Amino acid sequence: MNRNRPLPAAARRLLACACLALPLCGAARADPGEARRAAEVAQVVLGISSYVRWPAPHAEILICLVGATRYADALQDGLPAGGGLRLRALRLNAPNAAALADCQALYIGALADAERDRLYALIIGQPILAISEPIVPCSVANMFCLKFRDAQVSFDVNLDAIARSGLRVHPNALRIARRNGAQP
Repeated sequence: MNRNRPLPAAARRLLACACLALPLCGAARADPGEARRAAEVAQVVLGISSYVRWPAPHAEILICLVGATRYADALQDGLPAGGGLRLRALRLNAPNAAALADCQALYIGALADAERDRLYALIIGQPILAISEPIVPCSVANMFCLKFRDAQVSFDVNLDAIARSGLRVHPNALRIARRNGAQP
């Protein structure tokens, strides 16, 4: 994001909610830099989800956490995702078709190659928003791939994965990714 321009009101609210949630989660016990990064990741994930429209409306977005995630602690139950939606997080230890049936979004951490391939086979073509941490390759089913540069969390976009999913993503999310990708 451009540091010279103030954050929109919705983004400020999301950041405030993410920061308020930190004492309630494990990130508060981690080193302060890790806790700050987890709050930044939560802000970006919440922001991305607010730009997505699913084929069927949901009053609450269930984001399922898969794999060894480093920055998912701040994705707490009950955080507002914008537009009247609420975001609830659930850790999945063994993702399968039945477990993924209720997930509107996935936050993907490190997985063994075979496990990642099985997960991708289950979600390709499904209306499931897939966001991955930087340790995960940005390919196949990952729609938004987080990346860290110095003190900034940004993301890349996989347009093919979005097109196959049936989700609608507001063009502003794509512009943000393009703008962040153009930075040195």
